[in-house]
Amino acid sequence: MTESTTSLTNLVERFDKIAVSGCFFLIGGIQWFLGILAAESWYDGYSSRIDYVSDLGTGPTALIYNLSVFLLGAFMVFGAFFLFKATERKLLPILLTISGIGAMGVGIFPANLQPMHSVATLLAIMFGALAAIGSYSFQSKPMSIMAATLGLMSIVLSIVFIPYLGLPAGSTETFLGMAKGSLERWAIYPILAWIISFGGYLMGTSKANEI
Repeated sequence: MTESTTSLTNLVERFDKIAVSGCFFLIGGIQWFLGILAAESWYDGYSSRIDYVSDLGTGPTALIYNLSVFLLGAFMVFGAFFLFKATERKLLPILLTISGIGAMGVGIFPANLQPMHSVATLLAIMFGALAAIGSYSFQSKPMSIMAATLGLMSIVLSIVFIPYLGLPAGSTETFLGMAKGSLERWAIYPILAWIISFGGYLMGTSKANEI
């Protein structure tokens, strides 16, 4: 086998890993978003403005939500594995893996199982936000700027959310004009938006691009 043929084979194999990685991220993010919508629709009396997202995992929609968030984490770990194999830069796959393990933990330990649930949630959000910021060098502009911005948004809003921690179910206390359910989503959804967009970006990456 000639040197040029070997290089081409390595390039194709490398691209395949990147595409598979992106596919896992894209599918994982989309299915979790749809899982949340389904759970919110089928949970009578649930308010996305007032109730925590994880409350969906303790009521009548527990199976839907917990399975969906577990799958999100599993897909992130699988995607991180293929990204790890495809790149020389290992920090981002490691951050994604830790965030994915946290998301899987959220599905295994619902909100009524403390402190495991809170620890898993912290891992999922904080390392997910750091991964979004860390993906800056993996993408070209303006996607890199958008990714870093989404990660920073999640970190800042997670800090702002701290006063809401431990509020009882049904509490309508507000900060910045938002009840706890709304503000929590402002902290989480930037990461979800990033993982979906990053997955699509990786899937659309040219074979000639180097990650």
